[in-house]
Amino acid sequence: MPRIIFLLLLLACSVGTVSGQAPEIENRSTRTLALSDVISLALNRNLTLERSKIQIELRENDLLFAEADSQANLTGSVGGNLRYFGNGTDSVWEDGSNTKSLSGSLNSSLELWTGGGREASINQAKASLEASFGDLSRSRQVILFNSIFRYMEAILRYKEIGIQTEELASRQENLDRIILSFENQIRIEADVLRQKSLVADSERRLAQAKQTHQRSLYFLKELLLLPPETEIILDIENSGWGNNDYLTEPNVESSWGRILERPDLLAQEYRLEAANQNIRIAESGGKASLTASASLRTSYSSQNRREGIVSQYFKTEPELSGGLTLSIPIFDRRRTSTNVARATLQQRQEEIDMVDLKQGARTDLLQAVLDFNTAQAQLAFSQDQLLSADAALEAEQARYDAGAATLLDVNSLLSTRLDAAVAVEESWFNLFTNRLDITLQDGTLETFLINKLNTQVPELR
Repeated sequence: MPRIIFLLLLLACSVGTVSGQAPEIENRSTRTLALSDVISLALNRNLTLERSKIQIELRENDLLFAEADSQANLTGSVGGNLRYFGNGTDSVWEDGSNTKSLSGSLNSSLELWTGGGREASINQAKASLEASFGDLSRSRQVILFNSIFRYMEAILRYKEIGIQTEELASRQENLDRIILSFENQIRIEADVLRQKSLVADSERRLAQAKQTHQRSLYFLKELLLLPPETEIILDIENSGWGNNDYLTEPNVESSWGRILERPDLLAQEYRLEAANQNIRIAESGGKASLTASASLRTSYSSQNRREGIVSQYFKTEPELSGGLTLSIPIFDRRRTSTNVARATLQQRQEEIDMVDLKQGARTDLLQAVLDFNTAQAQLAFSQDQLLSADAALEAEQARYDAGAATLLDVNSLLSTRLDAAVAVEESWFNLFTNRLDITLQDGTLETFLINKLNTQVPELR
């Protein structure tokens, strides 16, 4: 029996140990990321979006608070008092008396007219709430763009590793051939040393490419709130990389029209409206207000020996009163005028922000279109350069094998071919991200993802 208990305890300890290691296993897990996975993670795990959602909840609470001011309030109170006293001649400790008393009341008031301040407060709260929705929508677009940009950048760096690896293998193969030729006294030692230098250069470039790739993955994991220890495998087949179908020509005229419907511009419109309502709220401080009030009071005292507590409290002592109060501010130490001046300045600040926002939006759109057109041209030039470099390298390699060309000529073409291959991949990256940037600037990024990449984006509300 003791042996069985010992085994059970050992099993329990083993289970506890495995459970304790679970977080470490989680941190080192492997994730395969396609573009749809990146979008999903960006929307579900981003802290900026969570903060924006909290701002919306705060604005909703502000609206409820403002709307509640149009309702009557009701306050109930109950109090009791016990009094012990003497007759003024004898010791109070020997011949004292005590009395008991109770009181209760219900008070209610309703502001019938506040000079327009109450309606302005509700409108201000509604405008601020709509502005928060606009901010959330724009934050989603910016986060989506940044996430996809980082994802594509990681793919670009991964492809660079492949190109550098292929180049290293090619140079190593040439080195082996030259060494063999040198041993057969066909090549001189300088050829061997020159090729070894090129191999070392490729190894350096490959190490640099691997470091850049890992850094891009760290940026991506930070943005998606993934543990930095997570191993990322890029699903390149489903990444949309190098696909011409979704890289349609931008329509600048349509983008101009859509800019004014961008979520951040609409949010700024609502902030302007909120600033206008703040002026109305400040102005209401100098206007008359009308308040209706009503109260019900009752009490009980033990000194009234003719009636009991129930009779006093509910029959003989209740008192009901009501009235209207008209308040007219005559001199408020310039509170109203200074509040109006402050609200007017805030409104001017919002107007300036709107002008700045529109100017920035239009400039950013034109820059994005310019970058896209440049990337298109660069892609075409890079592809032509790569085709020419491949053909030239093949011909030069044949001449070198026949002893009609120098090693220097071949290596020069190899470098040209390597630069062209990298330029093609970089151009694809620039083309895609600049096209995506155009949709970010005109506010159609989510529509672009749905229509062109067949990627579903959850609705905002």
